[in-house]
Amino acid sequence: MTREPASELLRPRMLYEVLAGALRQRIFTHELAPGDPIDEFWLASGYGVSRTPMREALKVLASEGLVELRARQGGFVARLVWPDIDQLFDVLDCLEAFGVREATQARACLRSRDSFHRDLAEAAGNTYLPELVERIVAKLRLAFGPQFDSPEMQIPADFHAQLARSVAAGETDAALRLLAAYQDTRRRMAALLFARVGKAVVGERREPHVFPAAGAA
Repeated sequence: MTREPASELLRPRMLYEVLAGALRQRIFTHELAPGDPIDEFWLASGYGVSRTPMREALKVLASEGLVELRARQGGFVARLVWPDIDQLFDVLDCLEAFGVREATQARACLRSRDSFHRDLAEAAGNTYLPELVERIVAKLRLAFGPQFDSPEMQIPADFHAQLARSVAAGETDAALRLLAAYQDTRRRMAALLFARVGKAVVGERREPHVFPAAGAA
């Protein structure tokens, strides 16, 4: 049996990953909004690709919890309700507290609040923490859309500065108190924002999507 060149074997995987990345960003911006049906054929036509890599891309997003694939109904952008968000914050709070404890014991340096979770995960020295945090944050981005990057959801500069000092000084109790206070405020603000996002998603008029070429996604 003739074996295909390695480049031919890799090309489908690379294509569906590109497509998954493009669709992921459209989901995060709510261009494909929570609850929207996903027309596999229409998407494939829009990107100028066959349905096979599009189907594989949707499977990737389904494994991340961003898309729901229902038997005999097709695909839908996942829709989260507040109890889902509340549970996601429960998990994120635990992961952040673990990261802070580990980073404080190491007296690590938290460099930038713009990359807080990545820095915290690296400072904790745990190989698996970055991926776990990233998956939780991805689902929050699905829920909040562009509002996830609003000032209300950003790491406050004064909190980051105080936390960084406590972590670098090895003050575990002080660092965890600061983190808990921030987490409580974040969750209360998130509840208000999520209510606003829900009204916007229900009330907005859907405009036709513009598709870039798959290789340029």
